[in-house]
Amino acid sequence: MDRCTCGTVLVEGALFCHKCGKPQRDILPAEPEPPPVAEVPPPLPIAPAAPRIGFHNGAAVRIALVAGILSIILSALTGQIAAAFGPLWLIAAGFWAVFVYRRRTGERLTAMSGAHLGWICGVFGFIIVALMMAALAMALSNASALDTVRDQWRQYGKSEADLNQLLTVFRNPVNILATMPVLFVLLTLLPAFGGALGAKLLDRRH
Repeated sequence: MDRCTCGTVLVEGALFCHKCGKPQRDILPAEPEPPPVAEVPPPLPIAPAAPRIGFHNGAAVRIALVAGILSIILSALTGQIAAAFGPLWLIAAGFWAVFVYRRRTGERLTAMSGAHLGWICGVFGFIIVALMMAALAMALSNASALDTVRDQWRQYGKSEADLNQLLTVFRNPVNILATMPVLFVLLTLLPAFGGALGAKLLDRRH
């Protein structure tokens, strides 16, 4: 049995003598508890980048196509009233395309992106006009169709000389090709201006 130096019988496993209080073995300091590990919050999800305006952007293409079709139709319908309505509808088409795109996607467009969207709208308008001109050139090669055009031209009270000048252009493919670059610039530049204007004005409202 373990005994203290004072002769007292010690309890098994005792650290001190219960009579004189003498330590019976070295006491190791308690190991400090490790500091708590700070929990790292999970990284915030990164929002996907907004698709750039271009022909790869499905929403932009659909909206620009509709705007391009409407601009050509309205220009043709109101152009008989005043020639200035045609350019105004082209500018309005670019503005409308930006407005609808913002409503559909909730994305803000810079002036450059708005101009790009309007330009795409103008490209579709140019394609439609080019197809119409090609169809008209083919129709005017038919004598019966030419007589119908002359009758309708007279009904609107327009000059026969203007019709002959128009027919001269459409009967010569070189003349048609020569007008294409001018039409492309006109039909794309005005909607691009409307798109840039729309992006600028609509961004100020927010």
